[in-house]
Amino acid sequence: SHLAKMGRRPARCYRQVKNKPYPKSRFVRSVPDSKIRIFDSGMKRYSVDAFPCCVHLASWEKENISSESLEAARIACNKYMVKTAGKEAFHLRVRVHCWHVLRINKMLS
Repeated sequence: SHLAKMGRRPARCYRQVKNKPYPKSRFVRSVPDSKIRIFDSGMKRYSVDAFPCCVHLASWEKENISSESLEAARIACNKYMVKTAGKEAFHLRVRVHCWHVLRINKMLS
């Protein structure tokens, strides 16, 4: 028998910053780890002078961003840069970290 599995809610449901931060710590247990593991990719050994330009992506709004969306953005950016510039022509760094725990089912925490 084929069981139907419910999908995740869209990120727009959790984008607003409503409560104070709920950081993952040794007191807050049973919280799953962040989905994003790799924060640097490309040519990490090269100096800054080896690359002709620097691009920053910034959000001017206060909002919650899930670790899944950060990982998806990193994968998409890395794939695009490898396809257009090659493996040895860029250095990609994700500078944000997921400290705030976003619980979808609040009963689990």
